[in-house]
Amino acid sequence: MTQTSSARLRPDQRRAQILAAARRVLVADPHRELTVELVAAEAGVSPALLFHYFGSKKKFQYAVIEEAAAEVMLRTAPDPSLPPDEQLRSGIRAFVRAVLEAPQLYRATLLMSAAGDPEIRALHSQLRQVFSQWVISAVAQSGTEITPVVELACHGWQGYVEQTLLAWIDTPTVSPEDLEHLCERSLDAILTTTSGGTPEGKVPAC
Repeated sequence: MTQTSSARLRPDQRRAQILAAARRVLVADPHRELTVELVAAEAGVSPALLFHYFGSKKKFQYAVIEEAAAEVMLRTAPDPSLPPDEQLRSGIRAFVRAVLEAPQLYRATLLMSAAGDPEIRALHSQLRQVFSQWVISAVAQSGTEITPVVELACHGWQGYVEQTLLAWIDTPTVSPEDLEHLCERSLDAILTTTSGGTPEGKVPAC
């Protein structure tokens, strides 16, 4: 539990403190449900104070998901100093690892988006758009022509990855490393089907 909870903090500092506590709870036990009570206890504040700063459980969840999404986008941003194939590999692995650090949060994001929550759906759409655009860009730099079929395949692959990660979160039957490789190789396989052969810029198997 943090020792700064009794200090007088500005509202933005208090919000940041509570969100940092949420991150610690997730890191300590990634598969545990993130509740207001757990986070309040970790932050050293009362649940009532948490509601005071975030307004409701839903708004608190959104704030946690928003911060996590921003972190995922930062971590998966392509490194232009790397070759295109390595950009793909490192970006896909970074995405998978970020999800596995907070699997319950990722599941909640997808389920709330699918249930029609407008704010979560918009955030999820933004995350998918950013992720898919850098994937398509890296595929293009690898030498594959971005036809409408290839672009559609890349978007479809992202949906496949999401469902694969959800299935693994529920039943982790393979190692995280095998999961990373599966996500990488599935893109390679999908790109191969779009050309009827082996594309020049495929993601190399590891």
